[in-house]
Amino acid sequence: MLTDLYPKLCQTIPQDGAALFGLPVGRDYPYWLAVDAQAFPALLLPARANDFRPDITLRAVDALFSRICVIDTDSSEPHEGCYSLVRLKESDPAIVRLFLRILEESFCAKRPPTTNAEIAARVQQVATLFSRVEDNTRDLVGLWGELTLISHAQNTDAAVRCWSSRKTAKYDFVAEHFVLDVKTTTKPVPQHRFSLDQLRPSGAFDAYIASLCVIEVPSGQTVADLLETVSARISDRDLRSAFLTQCLTKGGRDLYRSNLVLQAYPDNASLNLFRAAEIPVPHVHASDPIENIRFDVDLSEIVPLPDQYRTSILTFEIAK
Repeated sequence: MLTDLYPKLCQTIPQDGAALFGLPVGRDYPYWLAVDAQAFPALLLPARANDFRPDITLRAVDALFSRICVIDTDSSEPHEGCYSLVRLKESDPAIVRLFLRILEESFCAKRPPTTNAEIAARVQQVATLFSRVEDNTRDLVGLWGELTLISHAQNTDAAVRCWSSRKTAKYDFVAEHFVLDVKTTTKPVPQHRFSLDQLRPSGAFDAYIASLCVIEVPSGQTVADLLETVSARISDRDLRSAFLTQCLTKGGRDLYRSNLVLQAYPDNASLNLFRAAEIPVPHVHASDPIENIRFDVDLSEIVPLPDQYRTSILTFEIAK
């Protein structure tokens, strides 16, 4: 929605530094999306002139409340009205796309904000999330693998609810009766690194490992492609917003900027699941003064779980 409008707006950047050029978001929401002379995007939400609220000025995001705005449009007549503006102070296309996706989840909701107090609360949420999006390169290959597994899930909502929010979590998915970790490699063989307690956990639950070998090919998908595909399948709006948050937290600013195009190989469907208990581990006595054991295992000779069992696990609703 908003991400589709922004490129159209950038075709007519205002020359006047104080001017705005905008387009209506659509009939479902009485919003406008506009750009200024620096191509900074702003979402304009209808406001009352007597709804007084101090402006919010943050490092990357501003919120200006109850302003009379004159918006140049693609017609001969400008549009005028009282609006509160949520503005990003950047024009990098990848960062703008992130920002607009966050705005879309925050404001294009079943219950859109109707007062400046409600708008301010959502702006603070947007700014908090946006400030957590780091500049450094993150492990997009790992995120690609996790999103690929979600895309294979029989129940997308259930898979997303089980998805661990921290990149450093021991397991990527924690269901009621089992845990599952996704290992993704660009090597030609399914060789992955494990920790001992990852494959031999202490607890009354089953542990599984999903293995993916990936390769860069023009016909593959980017992380952003997978994000959009999975997002479209999530039926619950709050869950979709949480999913986007996790993707941003794990993928960082490179989420939309990266042109890394991957495909599972050799047959574009090579997602294999293994019982963790069937993967060999180094033998260590409980009394040995050894901790934090890490080791590599080649899964080529280990038989993966049958397709029907894999399908059952990927419902994320296995009951004992």
